[in-house]
Formats: sequence, C-alpha cells, structure tokens
Amino acid sequence: MASHEPGPGAPLFARGTTEFDRALAFFDGTYAVALTLLVTTLDRTDGPDAWAGPAALWAAIGTELVAFFLAFTVVAFYWRSNHAFVARLHHLSGRLVTVNLVLLAFVVLLPFTTDALGEHGEPLATAVFAGNVAVISSTEAVMFLVAWRNGLLSAPPSARRVRLELVPQLVPPAVFLASIPVAYLASSAAARLSWLALVVLNPAVGILVSRRAPLV
Repeated sequence: MASHEPGPGAPLFARGTTEFDRALAFFDGTYAVALTLLVTTLDRTDGPDAWAGPAALWAAIGTELVAFFLAFTVVAFYWRSNHAFVARLHHLSGRLVTVNLVLLAFVVLLPFTTDALGEHGEPLATAVFAGNVAVISSTEAVMFLVAWRNGLLSAPPSARRVRLELVPQLVPPAVFLASIPVAYLASSAAARLSWLALVVLNPAVGILVSRRAPLV
C-alpha cells in the first residue's frame, strides 16, 4: 500500500464548499431516515391483548423490541463512525462518494433485515442481518482506504498506521460473519448471543491499537 496525491483530473470537493456540504447533509439525512424507519419493525401491538399489561406487551413485541434497539445501536454507531471519518477529510472525491452510497444502501436495508430478525427465528433471518451489518462495517474500511490512497485525509497516516487503524474496523464484520455458520450449525440464538463478543472485543482492540499508536 502506498498513499498518493489525487490525480489532477479527479473530481474533488473541498471542505466548506457547497458540494462538500450537500454530500455531508445527504449522508447524515440517510442515516436519520434509516433510524426513523426502524420503528416500523414494531408492528405487533394492534391486537386487543397487547396492551393488557407489561407482560402481554413484551410477549407481543419483545423480540422485535430487542431487534429494534440492536439495529438502532448499529446505525447510530456507524453514523458516529462516519461523522468522525468525515471530520478527518479536507476533500471528498467522486469515488469516495460512490463508496459511501454503497454503504448507505446497506444502512437503508437494515429496517428490512431487522424486521426479519425480530419476527423469525430461522437461521436465514439471522444470517441476512449479520451479513447486512458485516457489509456496512467492511465498506467503512474500504472508505478509509480510498480516502487514504486518494490523499483526502487532513493528516495522512503512514502505511503502518493505516494497517493498525484497519484492525478495529474489521473486528465487527469478522464477528458477524463468523456468526452465520453458528446459526446453521448450532442455533440462531447462539449466533445472536455471539454478537455480544463485540462488547469485549471492540474496547480490547481499541486499547491495543491506542497502545501501539505512539510506536507508529
């Protein structure tokens, strides 16, 4: 891997220009819409007994509610990550915008896969949701590489630093992809429980990376 300056013919949008601000507003707006649409996955409260009491309400939408908060956390996490990433840019490029649009396509897909996750216990529903999140996380890593290789970062890191920063970005897709065979070989419940490993792995990897950072 070697960083290089953007080519003279590459379309670039400088920070502070209308083009940069429009792209940023579009990105943020799409995340906001995806978060809002997640509430449409809670669709089992119309029965006459659903609101009879907390236990009845939980029986009606408990699984969907867990899926809702899981997906909300995922979208919010990646919006914050995207926000921090854009803050490091001095320019946007047409290529980077395109990769971001690919990411947003899978962000917008989350309400659909969340609905399946909440309503169905079959391995396929778990696998589709896990694959959805894995693609989002992997595409974020691709965006970082594109920005670095095209010279769009305000403080370009070294090649070694880039490899180091990619490690925590690749942990979530690794965990979610690994859960897919677990869903089929063991159970969907076991696969979904395996996602909790990120509660430990993400901070642990972050600490390791921060400790190595001064050496890079």
